[in-house]
Amino acid sequence: MARRRSKELLELAEEIGGEEAVEVVKALEKLKEATDEELAEATGIRVNTVRRILYLLNDEGLADFKRIRDQETGWYYYYWRLETKKLPEIVRSKKMAELKKLKEMLEEETSEIYYWCGTEGHPKLTFDEAMEYEFQCPICGKMLMQYDNTKIIEDLKRRIEELEIELGLRKKPRRSSRKK
Repeated sequence: MARRRSKELLELAEEIGGEEAVEVVKALEKLKEATDEELAEATGIRVNTVRRILYLLNDEGLADFKRIRDQETGWYYYYWRLETKKLPEIVRSKKMAELKKLKEMLEEETSEIYYWCGTEGHPKLTFDEAMEYEFQCPICGKMLMQYDNTKIIEDLKRRIEELEIELGLRKKPRRSSRKK
């Protein structure tokens, strides 16, 4: 598997199931095909956790299995393997969803004026909400001031631009190399 593809797969695995999912994916990359018990043994992760991770990976289209029945015992064994053909589509889909969410957040941040008491963890209120509380924080009672969300807006715009460039929806801005 190409290094970039493996990196994307590991990032997705972490997003799906944390560090344990990363370990399961690494073990599957190495073993190519394995049962949940073999993966539990290889990773040191409890078999129930390995199964949960495998089903999460399967739901995302990143792992598949074949079921084989043991003729002597009648038990079914599930042999798992990574399925990475759809990885680029999955990554793109996740990035598109993130882009949509970021654009919604940007719309919310730019369409409202927020008020805040300045205490970490206390809510930012819209103008209408601040009016309801007579411009006093509903938690501590301090006077509410207009919240400067310029940095949040800049960060959202920067991340949106980065994602749009990654997705090929926008060209990289040209940097002027002329010296003045």
